[in-house]
Amino acid sequence: KKLAESKEILDDTKAQLEADEAFFAETKSGCQTKAREWAVRTRLRTEELTGISQAINILTDPENMKTFDAAHTTMFLQLSSKQQGADKKERSAAFAKLKSVASEYKNLGLARLALELKNGGHFDKVLASIDTMIAMLRKEEQADIEHRDRCEGAENKNKNDMEDLNHAIDKTGKSIEHLANEEERLGDEIEVLEAQIKKTKEDMAEALELRNKEVAEFRQAMKDDTDAVALLEQAMAALRKFFDKNNIKLELLATKHGQEPEYSVDPDKAPETSWSGPNYGGRKEESGGVVAILEMCIEDLQHEMNTAQADDAEAQKMYEEQRAAMQAALDAQMGTKLATEKELADVRNQKNDAEEFKDQKSADLVAETDLKDSIYSDCSWVKTHFDSRRDKRKTEMDGLVEAKGYLAGVMKGDDV
Repeated sequence: KKLAESKEILDDTKAQLEADEAFFAETKSGCQTKAREWAVRTRLRTEELTGISQAINILTDPENMKTFDAAHTTMFLQLSSKQQGADKKERSAAFAKLKSVASEYKNLGLARLALELKNGGHFDKVLASIDTMIAMLRKEEQADIEHRDRCEGAENKNKNDMEDLNHAIDKTGKSIEHLANEEERLGDEIEVLEAQIKKTKEDMAEALELRNKEVAEFRQAMKDDTDAVALLEQAMAALRKFFDKNNIKLELLATKHGQEPEYSVDPDKAPETSWSGPNYGGRKEESGGVVAILEMCIEDLQHEMNTAQADDAEAQKMYEEQRAAMQAALDAQMGTKLATEKELADVRNQKNDAEEFKDQKSADLVAETDLKDSIYSDCSWVKTHFDSRRDKRKTEMDGLVEAKGYLAGVMKGDDV
C-alpha cells in the first residue's frame, strides 16, 4: 500500500514538475525579453531625460532667450501670411506660458510645442499634440502598473515555490533518513534470520547423522544377534542329532534338584563301573543341560532383539517428531526471511524513489533560483524607480494639462 501511494505521489509530482518546468521556461523567456526591453527603455528614457535637461537649459539660457526674441520678430514677419489673423500678443503670451510650464515641469515635449507654437503652429494642432502626449504618458503608466503587478505575481509565486521546494526537500530528506534506518534494521534482521536458518539446518543435519549412526548400530546389533541365534540353533541341532538318531530321550536337566554326583577313591579296590552290557544310552543328563542353556540363550537374544526393535521404533518416532519440529521452525524462519527481504526491497524502492524525488526538487530549486535572478533583473527597478517614475510622470502630465487648459482658454478668447 505504501509503495502504491508513493508511486501515485511520484506520478503527481512528475506531472507537476512538467507543468512547473513549462511555466518556468515561459516565464524565464518572458522575463528575459522584458529585461532586454526594459534595458532599452531605461537607456532611452535616460537619454531622453538628459536631452530634456540639456534642451531646457538651452531654452532657458538668458543669451539664448535674446536670440529667440530676435528670431520671434523675424518669424512673424515671414509667416504673417499663415497666421490667418492670429493675435501676435496671444501667441507670444502662449509661447511664454508654455515655455514657463516646460521649464517648471522640465518637459521637453512642451518645450518643442512652445517652439512649434512660436513658429506659427496652430493652437488646435498643439492641443492635439498635448492630448497625444498625455495619452502616451497614461499608456506608459498602465504599462508600468502591469509590469509591477506581473513582477509582484512572479516574485510571490517564485517565493512560494521556493518555500514549497525547500519544505519538500527537507521533508524528503527526513524520510530518506528514516528509510535508511529501516533498511539497516531489516538488514540486521535478515542476518539474524540467516544465522538461525544456518543453525537449524546444522541441528537437522546433526540429528540425521546421529540417527543414521543409531540405525547402523541397531542393524549391526540385530545382525550379530541373528547370527548368534543361528549358531546356537546349529549347536542345538548338533546335540539333538545323536539322541534323535538313536531314539534316546534327551533329559533337559543334568541332575535332579541340581545336585552333582559324589565320587570316592579307594586305593585297595578297583574302580567299579556304573553300567553293564553293550548298550550306551549317552550322557543324557549333561547334554540335556547344555541344550536347555542354549535355548535360554536363544530366548534371551530374541528378547533382546525384540526390545531393540521396539527401542529403535521409538527412537525413529522421536527423531521424526524432532525433525518435523525443526522443519517447521526452518519453514517459519525461511518464510520470515522471505517476507523481511520483500519488505527490505520495498523500503529500498521507496528510498530510491525518495532520493529521485529529492534530486528533482533540488533541480527545481536551482531553476527557481535562476528564475529569481531573472525576475530580479527584470523587476528590481519596480522597487527603486516605480514611485519616482510615477511621480515624474504625474508632474509631466500636470504640466501638459495646465498647458492644455491655458491654450484652450486662449482659443476661447479668455484673457491672457
